[in-house]
Amino acid sequence: MVDVESVAVFSCEMGEEIEKPTPDLVGTLDEDDLVTDAGAEAERIVASMLRDTLGRRYNSDDTKNARNHIFTDAARSASVNLEGEDRTTVELLERVRDGSDIESVGESLSQLYLNEARSVSDLLIYTQFSEYDDTFAAILKTPYLEGAHEIDLDHEDTEAVFTENERVIQEETDKSVVYPKYDKYEELIDEDSAQLYQEGGAQHYAKYWYGFLNLKAAPHPDELVESAIKQRASENETSAAYSTYQDFTDGGPITLDDADGTEVDVDQGDVSVRIAGKSIRVSISELRESDNVQLARDGDQFYMLLSDLQPELTVGSGNGKRSLVDDLSNVPDIRDLF
Repeated sequence: MVDVESVAVFSCEMGEEIEKPTPDLVGTLDEDDLVTDAGAEAERIVASMLRDTLGRRYNSDDTKNARNHIFTDAARSASVNLEGEDRTTVELLERVRDGSDIESVGESLSQLYLNEARSVSDLLIYTQFSEYDDTFAAILKTPYLEGAHEIDLDHEDTEAVFTENERVIQEETDKSVVYPKYDKYEELIDEDSAQLYQEGGAQHYAKYWYGFLNLKAAPHPDELVESAIKQRASENETSAAYSTYQDFTDGGPITLDDADGTEVDVDQGDVSVRIAGKSIRVSISELRESDNVQLARDGDQFYMLLSDLQPELTVGSGNGKRSLVDDLSNVPDIRDLF
């Protein structure tokens, strides 16, 4: 069960009229505050956001908005001055994790956020919490709304502030960071990594959200494929990466040099095949190598052939998922169709 132990909220406001943006403290809540009626409402909302964050599937090929990021060398060497002492990014996150002056640490991290290129106005919630028999630090971002910097969490109306009806601090996770990374299947802690979620997915996976913490990029395989194909297409006389389909199927692995100069194989990334008004996503390796996925033609007519021993026809999802057909034995024979 998620146990919230402390909370600090900062308003990070950007704008052309603000020459040197600095974070504004909205307020803090420690363990004593969280046992009050108002604090309990704050804890409920933050815990709800944390459960949403922890329930994400990180680094799944099917998920583009939840990723594991490794810290750069700068995260353990570049320092930030905190109350006269130099602290690295990882040390600041560790201070949130152990509950050491979450207000000062949150202010330093919020300033790093504001200093990051292309960062936008955000309401950042820092929290120390316990789960999986361990302690973690989290940074939660809710959709930013005007007037957030004018709130006082320490005011007696804290409960009202934290309710969604106030339209300031919403029970909605826009972005999040959890440190350290936790593998709930292996039950392992990794203090060299953090888990990030960004609601917008691949197209809106903002660099600033991992850049201000000195985390390395963690591109999804589809993004690597897109970069590699664009690079190859730019070197071709046509606008396509390959002149013919046979060139594509007979070609070698599609690779891309990453930021460290390492060659990355991107054959596991997906390609969208649009046929008969439908888009089907298959990996490059499946399209090239799998007998179960075939692009074929008969004269001017093209076919996408997907074969399986046990296809499923279902509606709904989760507990509401239902089969459309029980017995597929009388499905038409393919030879009768072609």
